[in-house]
Amino acid sequence: MTIVDVDHRQRLLQEAMDEYGNYLVKVCYTYVRNWQTAEDLAQDSFIKYYRALPKFRNESSVKTYLFRIAVNVCHDYLASWKYKKVIISNSFQKLLHTEKTTEQLVLKQTEEEMLVQAIERLSPKYKDIIVLFHFIDMSLEEVSMTLKLPVNTVKTRLRRARQMIGLSLQEEGETYGPNT
Repeated sequence: MTIVDVDHRQRLLQEAMDEYGNYLVKVCYTYVRNWQTAEDLAQDSFIKYYRALPKFRNESSVKTYLFRIAVNVCHDYLASWKYKKVIISNSFQKLLHTEKTTEQLVLKQTEEEMLVQAIERLSPKYKDIIVLFHFIDMSLEEVSMTLKLPVNTVKTRLRRARQMIGLSLQEEGETYGPNT
């Protein structure tokens, strides 16, 4: 690799970080619900992007390519023992330090929290589409390219994900959608 190649790659990385850094952190946050971890995962995504630049064939936009990397990094993290250990530890701490009744905790939850929980319960194939379309504001075509799925599959999964979220919220006693 020549010095020119390294300089060019560093410039591309800097441009990508400037342009998509905040979005990447938001994408990661929707998966891990912790800003510090999201920032770490976004940084890992940029490192993978930098290393993969020589293989990048411009078949998709840089944005799409970066978000696909970030989604994969988040999936890897969520499947890791480190993450599972943190979740178990946090759950155990909550059980030890909670003084409120279950009824009080349920009453305290807002519609937004219930919506987030409904989204988090989705399987990754539906959650990815909801996150990319609604929270990252990608078009259906961009979601299609990012997830390497046909646009019609994206539309179908988006519709099914919305239905599952609606059913989940109805089970919780809330309604979600145009009637609210």
